[in-house]
Amino acid sequence: MTTKFFVHQGNRIAYTREGAGKPVLFLHNGGTSRDIWAHQAAALKSKYEVICLDHLGFGESDLPDSGYTMPEYVDALSAFIDHLGFERVSVVGNCMGSAMTLLLAQRRPEVFDALVLINPLTHETARRGVIGLVMPAAARLPRLSLAVASRIRVPKLLTRFVVVAQYGPRGWKTGTFTNLPGASRAGAGWNTRGRLRTMAELFADTSALSEIDRMRPGAQFPPFATVWGNANLGLSPRAGRDLNRTLRPDREVFLKGCGHLPMMENPEAVTTIIDEFLGSPPLRRSPVVASAPALEMS
Repeated sequence: MTTKFFVHQGNRIAYTREGAGKPVLFLHNGGTSRDIWAHQAAALKSKYEVICLDHLGFGESDLPDSGYTMPEYVDALSAFIDHLGFERVSVVGNCMGSAMTLLLAQRRPEVFDALVLINPLTHETARRGVIGLVMPAAARLPRLSLAVASRIRVPKLLTRFVVVAQYGPRGWKTGTFTNLPGASRAGAGWNTRGRLRTMAELFADTSALSEIDRMRPGAQFPPFATVWGNANLGLSPRAGRDLNRTLRPDREVFLKGCGHLPMMENPEAVTTIIDEFLGSPPLRRSPVVASAPALEMS
């Protein structure tokens, strides 16, 4: 596929698009790239127009010195959706991709058709996971954290293991010594000095992430499903269950043995969830209708 670029505030944001049908935009988590969606893009392009985005600071997108706060990411996503020109677009996001989608859907629900939100990043889901161990340093010592993060890079031979470390037990069995689709490409960016600065700036101010913990989607909010890897170490699946009680998704799924990258660890299951939910989404949400019971999947 040919990489295309969207320019936002002077920075190039990379994306690909292929296939035909209802448009679906895929948003990766921090620390990877659009390559985590390799299986889903290949499987769904015959039925949907698949658009995979590299967030600013990741993949083939530009790596400026700043611009990585959650509000800035949300603004860039809003501008990119306008650039695509669809009346409505469905979104599949992971972690920070899910977070920016929730925040934008609260502001502009009319631009979305349906959402599949995997491991949503919020202040609480991060605080109660392993990420919570580094959040205080980023918040209390932002200058020092940014200075240190700007100097770190991962040796090229180890970049794939940055991705593998995000797997749960299911992924460890198959992904440690073999190359799950997209793993090498998704982790390659860590060989670039300063890549970690994106995460340090994102976690320096988590006020926008706290908004999601307080969010109560109304009647105009687009229908959405949440998906969690129940062995996620970076974010807390238990906090995810608490989050579901307030967000009230139309469907909630917990994938056994999966960690932070279930789209790579159990690609067939994630692809099926996406296809089923986006292919026949429920009607617009009603504030009086409770979410469906959580589904545990192997």
